[in-house]
Amino acid sequence: MTIPTARRGITLMEVLISIGILAIGLTSVVSLVPAGQSQAARAVVLDRAATAAANGLADAVTFGLTRADSVVISGTSASINGAVWVFDPAIQRIEADRGAAPLSSWPNGNFPNAVGAMLKTTGIYSSAGPPSGVAAPWQATRLYTQNRDDVVLAPGTGADDPPINTQISGVRAFQGRMSSLYSLALADNFGERPPVAGDVAKLTVVVFHNRTSTDETGLTVPAFYDDATESLRMNVADIPAGRTFKEIIHPGVVIYDPEKAGRFAQYQRWSQILMASVDDSAVGGTIRAFVTFASPRPNPGSTVRVLLDSVGMAEQMIVVEGSSAYSR
Repeated sequence: MTIPTARRGITLMEVLISIGILAIGLTSVVSLVPAGQSQAARAVVLDRAATAAANGLADAVTFGLTRADSVVISGTSASINGAVWVFDPAIQRIEADRGAAPLSSWPNGNFPNAVGAMLKTTGIYSSAGPPSGVAAPWQATRLYTQNRDDVVLAPGTGADDPPINTQISGVRAFQGRMSSLYSLALADNFGERPPVAGDVAKLTVVVFHNRTSTDETGLTVPAFYDDATESLRMNVADIPAGRTFKEIIHPGVVIYDPEKAGRFAQYQRWSQILMASVDDSAVGGTIRAFVTFASPRPNPGSTVRVLLDSVGMAEQMIVVEGSSAYSR
């Protein structure tokens, strides 16, 4: 007769060890969720930025920014400044609130060696040589540069009803968190003069996300480009309050290089960061990031301007239009 032997079960210690291993694994998985959400949100922003930049290239032509006779500019004497226009509705709003005329120089040195460009009040078919300072209201130009993203929704009337599109004066409302800045620069500038009909120029569109600044000191920050180490250095004192260096320097950010001048370089003033690795250690009051550019690099050893909240850009060569429908 065979006497059955007792089978050994799982001890309490083994159960506790298994629970501990499972808890460590679940904790690791849960910790990845916020990072995944952040990357997903970042991907949505970059995707919208690419679409907004492509749309901006077409909008610039539609609204007349490439038509010399529909733009009001200042400082158009025979100097290198007149060869590069920068159309920035954020600064236009600031200057309009002050009752200022079109800009002859950008406040706070945001875009050195460039002049401010504003659309005329009378639109793209207005005649050349309007009264000085006649520009479209900033409210109109802001709508022109805002992307039609983030539809404003109101809750449905019932618990099971879908959201309702909010309308303002009969027009569907958008939050418009994507906005744009435009630039036009001569591609071959013999006389260092402003663009005129028939000139070949480069049109640049810079896209921003949640750019809400109403102070020109919060639009760009200076940085130094060290070509030997391929890095951007920034003074800690120049970092705006409430921001970190990692929030300023990251993939997608656009750089303006005012030192690119002359016949074959002035239209290459805009560069976009492709990759960035931030060195958190501040040495001598400066902090740096090692960067790779998706477009032409800034001039070696130049002081550049970093456009805060920028997330993308697009460029194309165009022919500056004349005042008539068929002029080139």
